[in-house]
Amino acid sequence: MATSLLLSAMPSTVYHYCNVETFFKIIQNHTLRLSDIEKSNDFMEKKWAIQQSLTHIERNLNNPAYPCSKKPELAEQLLGAMEQHFRTYNMMILACCFSSERDLLSQWRGYGDNGCGVSIGIDSASQFRYAYERTQDYFRAPQTSHELPSNLCFHSIQYGAEQIQDIVMNLFSTFLSWLPLRISIDQAAHSLVRILYPALPFFKSLAFSEEAEWRCVFFPRLPAPPYRNDTFDEEQFQPLLEQQKQPIALDSFQLQPLQYRLRQSNLIPYRDLAFRTDQPFLRSVTIGPKCPLDRETVKLLLELHGIPISMDRIYLSDVSYR
Repeated sequence: MATSLLLSAMPSTVYHYCNVETFFKIIQNHTLRLSDIEKSNDFMEKKWAIQQSLTHIERNLNNPAYPCSKKPELAEQLLGAMEQHFRTYNMMILACCFSSERDLLSQWRGYGDNGCGVSIGIDSASQFRYAYERTQDYFRAPQTSHELPSNLCFHSIQYGAEQIQDIVMNLFSTFLSWLPLRISIDQAAHSLVRILYPALPFFKSLAFSEEAEWRCVFFPRLPAPPYRNDTFDEEQFQPLLEQQKQPIALDSFQLQPLQYRLRQSNLIPYRDLAFRTDQPFLRSVTIGPKCPLDRETVKLLLELHGIPISMDRIYLSDVSYR
């Protein structure tokens, strides 16, 4: 089943909006930060994506365009079991967010320190090509593995119901076709919830579509709070945590060990993604409409930290900001 998601061509450059302090740390440390999305500005989005997925399946159980219409009772049982498993299944998702737009008012307001920050242009065509192709393959062909992706994923956010529906129904119908021969309904529901999980951070409400967002995502395979006393496995948790204490080579990056930072009396888990300066990475810097930085200072900072960039790639925002 072809989906419109597959038509999302990757732009050559994506833009990370941030405040000046974060910009300085990115340049100084040569890292991007992947943070827990449940403790981000859009902390409710995963719950929204789960509900949208279940709603799309329920509305299409009898749709003749999908194979599930030929097995309505079995499909209803699978959907009910999925709802139960979504209540208990909870894994950490780390992400770094970008936009395909360099100088966008909504991004300045939401992520660029209210216009006082910067927009960093990243060479996505070289840096995220493999992660993008990996994510395309994931959406194109339903996975039989019961594991989350072990490498980076990179893709545009899907805002429209049609794109979300195509992905979810494709996976649901495939698992339904396996039921009579391979696994029980409960096993299929658990597997389907696990396989759908990597899609969740790429679904957002249409209300956010102006952001033109792209995401780099990593799944650390750690359970996310709240832990359930009746299902939490301390013995299994310890080796999973040990894995997150080690650096990992991912594509052209080095993923640093799991750390925590303090923000507004809350602790935020993250892993830094270290990029190489001997490869194309940073393509531009746009200074926000209310930012006090000047182009010459930005140029010197980049050069001092081994990231040469020409002056004509350092922009002042054209956004009229009040």
